[in-house]
Amino acid sequence: LPDPNRNLLDTMKDMYPKQFNTLPVQVRSPHCWRLFFKFCFFSGLPIAEGELHYKVRNNIVCSDLYYGEEIILSHDVMEAVNGELSADILRLPNKKTFKYLRKHYVQQCGKLSEVVFDRTSWEIVLPEV
Repeated sequence: LPDPNRNLLDTMKDMYPKQFNTLPVQVRSPHCWRLFFKFCFFSGLPIAEGELHYKVRNNIVCSDLYYGEEIILSHDVMEAVNGELSADILRLPNKKTFKYLRKHYVQQCGKLSEVVFDRTSWEIVLPEV
């Protein structure tokens, strides 16, 4: 994908003039845009490159079952469930987190096997330094 720049925004403006005109003035500049390649499986929140998050271990997930999508949990969701201080201490999702996910993300959780809701199925992905 191309990096956001003035030419890309001008192309978007030409192709989608009505939608582009609904954008706030603050986001019509290329420096406001970032590309994200990872998203929380549950909330859909974007995860910036190098940002702390959690994922189901590769040996747990059958790629055919989830169409090759990684099962990723945003640290922001962990903070929402456990509080900022506790989320920073926790190294993996806990029972409280799994209970929250099942309650608030029923559709996404319905796609997952029970083994995903075991702490030992997860690993932390630390920020890159």
